[in-house]
Amino acid sequence: MKKLFTMLFVAGIATGAFAFNYEKSVEIRQTEAAKVTIAVNNAPQGTLIVKITDADDRLVLRDRITKNVAFTKRYDLNALPVGNYSIEVSDSNGTLGTATFNTQVIVKPLVYSRVTALGDNKYKLLVSNLEAKEVTVQIYDGMKLIHTELIDNPQGLHKIYTIQKPGTPEGISFKVSTSSGFEAYVASK
Repeated sequence: MKKLFTMLFVAGIATGAFAFNYEKSVEIRQTEAAKVTIAVNNAPQGTLIVKITDADDRLVLRDRITKNVAFTKRYDLNALPVGNYSIEVSDSNGTLGTATFNTQVIVKPLVYSRVTALGDNKYKLLVSNLEAKEVTVQIYDGMKLIHTELIDNPQGLHKIYTIQKPGTPEGISFKVSTSSGFEAYVASK
């Protein structure tokens, strides 16, 4: 049985590696024992389908999502029996992301963040904050701090920043931190 789950996990990783969308546009994270969050980092090009199946490959949940902006969505699986589950996010072109998780495992909640350069000195910051009540965003031009902002309760923050006259070749980077100790630097891709 353990070998079967290992093979399923490896197959899930292999499927994700050969997905149609080569950019990492979908992140799937287990945030608590029976809670999973998907983060769609770019505006979907059509309808997304989220499928959650149990260890016997029985469909537990199917969600059809039609949005035209980046988003995060949380799934609470506390009503299901403890066990192994797989989640797959796909669109009309194929699989965008897969993950396997066990609802017995407790995972420490985190903050997920991503920055995308939009052109014309504009940057889009996405933050999925699952537990902390406030986030501090600091923007650096190279090594120089140029902006600090405290944002209250930013679950699913999506904000566009315009940087006036960026001055260093090192580029613009963002530092996202919380009062609970999370800290990450993210730069545009």
